[in-house]
Amino acid sequence: MKTYQAGQGEKGKLKWMPNPVIIQALEYAFYASFKSVEATGKRYVLSLDVSGSMSYGNVIGSKCITAALASAAMLMVTARTEEEKNFDILAFSDKMVSVPINASMRLDDVCKAMSDIAMGPTDCSQPMLWAKENKKPVDVFIIYTDCETWAGETHPSKALQQYREAMDIKAKLIVCAMTSTGFTIADPDDAGMLDIAGFDSGTPEIIRSFAMDHF
Repeated sequence: MKTYQAGQGEKGKLKWMPNPVIIQALEYAFYASFKSVEATGKRYVLSLDVSGSMSYGNVIGSKCITAALASAAMLMVTARTEEEKNFDILAFSDKMVSVPINASMRLDDVCKAMSDIAMGPTDCSQPMLWAKENKKPVDVFIIYTDCETWAGETHPSKALQQYREAMDIKAKLIVCAMTSTGFTIADPDDAGMLDIAGFDSGTPEIIRSFAMDHF
């Protein structure tokens, strides 16, 4: 969809004038594809990194998709699949902030809402620290970021362990680093943590399978 909207392909010299009707149809098809993803019934905190670098680098494998756009798309898959009562959408940089995003929004509107939030360094421990402080029951934390994953005093894996102990919930953590070719946040000895490097159309199913203890 974004390649067509850009008016040229990532390779070659072919260019075209994007047709608004076709763009609208492609976006409709994008959202319709969410229906093929099955709900898990789990309780989620969906956390968007809104640091400045999210809007600059492109995800691995595509020159027209930024980390912010890929994160928005991934978040909307879960938000449009799960029941509204089962997820919270939050934004973070060096602290958690409220974000005016809901499951009915268009992808471009989600990206606009993200770009309007004040920026700061990236601290991926913030979602777990927030949930612990607010005593929020969570089964799965999903963090969408680029490649800057930890700039705080508490390591994200430690923050998850503290949350589990405080809430007596075996919560899981999934970190999606859209532009990274390799990073480590998850404790390799903890089966409840998953690092995903890069962006791929199969990622939503990986996330769902991990949430459902399929691997």
